[in-house]
Amino acid sequence: MRRRIQIVVANSFLVATLVCSGSYVYVSQTLRQRVTTANDNATYINSQIAYLAANTSPDMTSTLGSDPVKVRRTIAAYLATNLDLKTMLESVVSSWPMVYDAAIVDADGKAILHTNPNLIGKDVPNRPDFRIVQVAKFRRQLRLVYNPPTVYDVRIPLQLNGQPFGSIRLGISTVFLKSEITPKLKQAVTFLGISIFLSLLLAAALSYIALGPPGTSQPLAGGETGGDEHGLVTLKIAHP
Repeated sequence: MRRRIQIVVANSFLVATLVCSGSYVYVSQTLRQRVTTANDNATYINSQIAYLAANTSPDMTSTLGSDPVKVRRTIAAYLATNLDLKTMLESVVSSWPMVYDAAIVDADGKAILHTNPNLIGKDVPNRPDFRIVQVAKFRRQLRLVYNPPTVYDVRIPLQLNGQPFGSIRLGISTVFLKSEITPKLKQAVTFLGISIFLSLLLAAALSYIALGPPGTSQPLAGGETGGDEHGLVTLKIAHP
């Protein structure tokens, strides 16, 4: 009976190890892919906002001279009232679930345009860079995603009139990543549980076939009776 239990446990452990390894690779690759895709999409969106800002911003150097302070102030006032930019920022948040908010920020860190109207003209709080999540190893990525909800920034610099002006910032919430990866984790856990259960049944069936019903014995050569399963296996090998 002890040998039977050992076979069942050994086979179940082997299957569980293989399934856990496969599930680990599957979930880690899925999470990394989601994070990379979110970063790539955010970078693309930022570049489109920067392109629109650069093409809608008038050249003020001819009218205001070379005073950088006046040029930046005038451009900032123009961008703040630009309907196309405002509409684009709002559409980014409504169209992309991963985007928590979007903003055009000047060189001093003040919001020229922001999807949160309360922050316009105010200092935008500094957030951790989304790259922290992107370059993290799988276990740390998982902790960052499943920690209390956090908003990370994806930024690109903004240049207007050939001069550094500020930056475009997109806030990426871990709530989005969590909603993306949680179903995959549930699938992996469910698959693991089913695999272990089936391996237990299979191992028990195989041990039953190989060793016979528990507590049975068959006569050995010379009229002796084998009382243990080791003797039964030896008999079957010697007398197929």
